[in-house]
Amino acid sequence: MLDDEAIVFNPFSWETHLLNPAAAIVLESAVSAPCTEAGIRDILVEVLGEQDRPRAAEHARSLLGELIKARLLVEQPLSSDAGG
Repeated sequence: MLDDEAIVFNPFSWETHLLNPAAAIVLESAVSAPCTEAGIRDILVEVLGEQDRPRAAEHARSLLGELIKARLLVEQPLSSDAGG
């Protein structure tokens, strides 16, 4: 950790990424358990400043997109319990 930022190394791509505090919290949460956009929104509501909280869903979408683009997270389809 550097102050509130985190440095993450991706051994699959050999890339190093500097994450802001929100991205670091989201990535740490995703390591613990699978996450959804709604779950990330809920996390961000807790850590964002008061003026940014109303846009937590937008921040969650954007942040997840960036983490997927950086290949730090992999998007998985929702599983269906309705057998086929």
